[in-house]
Amino acid sequence: MKGITRAGFFGLALMAFSALAAQSSEQPSLNKKETQWLSEWEAKGEDPRISAECRQHSSNINQCRFRMVSDVPLDALGAVILDVDHFTEWAKSVSESRRVFTEESGEGIYVYTTYDFVGAYDRDAVSVYTPDYRPDEQRIRITFQTVKRDVPVTDFRLVRFPLMAGYWQFTRLENGQTEIEHQSFAMPGGVVQKALYYLYNTAYVDASFETLRALENQARKPKYRERSLATLMSGD
Repeated sequence: MKGITRAGFFGLALMAFSALAAQSSEQPSLNKKETQWLSEWEAKGEDPRISAECRQHSSNINQCRFRMVSDVPLDALGAVILDVDHFTEWAKSVSESRRVFTEESGEGIYVYTTYDFVGAYDRDAVSVYTPDYRPDEQRIRITFQTVKRDVPVTDFRLVRFPLMAGYWQFTRLENGQTEIEHQSFAMPGGVVQKALYYLYNTAYVDASFETLRALENQARKPKYRERSLATLMSGD
């Protein structure tokens, strides 16, 4: 389909979600006992550095996980994810991100994020990012999931994501390199026409590849390479 960009494909899929949202008020659960998967994990993409595999949820939206190995230190990569005010510098389609509810401690980092989608209503979400740092295992996992919290909205045309969930995990390997693992699942809302399932899921994988490459480049910046996870976790 010449003349339509990947972002355009993603926008078309999201317009279908918006138009048909009223037809379904139920939101999917990622609880293993309640979730029905229509397929097993299947390899996706053609990037030689990034392995990707996806499985299809009963909503016909894919959940995907990605792995790559990088020479960027674990601490720097973790620092980028926890620097939630600067997602716009590397995360694909993010147009605004800012930390909220900073008075709460011990419950993770709350972030308000808006997403720019060509050809469709822009989206927003309130999510909590929860880091789990295990020095003895040389690993940090940062989970994220949307939460129902009130945040002042300046643009009432935004459509709230009903569900986004996943994690970033960084593990230091014996050779000094870092294994990056990312898994996510996102429901823009409603249902989608069958003809657009493929376009939506394909655009999602392509955008994730771009985000992983950009994350690696972002983590190479001095301000991240000079941070330690121990310092970040202490809040200093």
